[in-house]
Amino acid sequence: MSSTGFSADTARRLTGVTYRQLDYWDKTGLVRPSIRSAQGKGSRRVYSFQDVVELRVVSRMLASGVSLPAVRKAVRYLQDHFDHVTRPLAQLTLVSSGRSILVRTNDPRHLVDATSGGQVIVAVSVAAIARELKKNVVELSAPRQFEFKLRGRTWQAVLTPDLEAGGFTVEVPDLPGVITEADSIAEAKRMVREAAALWLDVDAAQPKMRAR
Repeated sequence: MSSTGFSADTARRLTGVTYRQLDYWDKTGLVRPSIRSAQGKGSRRVYSFQDVVELRVVSRMLASGVSLPAVRKAVRYLQDHFDHVTRPLAQLTLVSSGRSILVRTNDPRHLVDATSGGQVIVAVSVAAIARELKKNVVELSAPRQFEFKLRGRTWQAVLTPDLEAGGFTVEVPDLPGVITEADSIAEAKRMVREAAALWLDVDAAQPKMRAR
């Protein structure tokens, strides 16, 4: 996956994790954004793809019945005993038993209990999560087109999501230089109409200026 960063809103949409969880997990060190941390009011967290994988893994573990303290204990164990793996939570195959988290080692018959106990085992494939997230990223980042009417003509606009900063970039291919940014699709449609109208006004005034 590319080194594209993901805003907190994008990470939330990709993983199902709430803003409150993102904030709490960041502050307590469970999963922190590795590209940019929040630096006070108004600043934005920016997550890497591996960060997003970790968020989804933790979310799946919690959904399977593992408690948050057990997840934290497992994370500490992984960091202490799998120091040869850069991001164990995003790279190892993990198995949840409802209260415990087990780690699959190089020997497929050998599972290491990263917490304690264990009952019915449910496998969580980190690789499958990563593949699913990559597909979701492609879908979220795909440009989309929409039409708008202005001055008796229908124009095509291209809306491109910004997964790192949030919001959208929108431009009109038939009007070079008409490009703007917006926080929402509704705002993008309004702003591109205004930018296009201004472009047409300036273009219409060019012949008069040259005639002088």
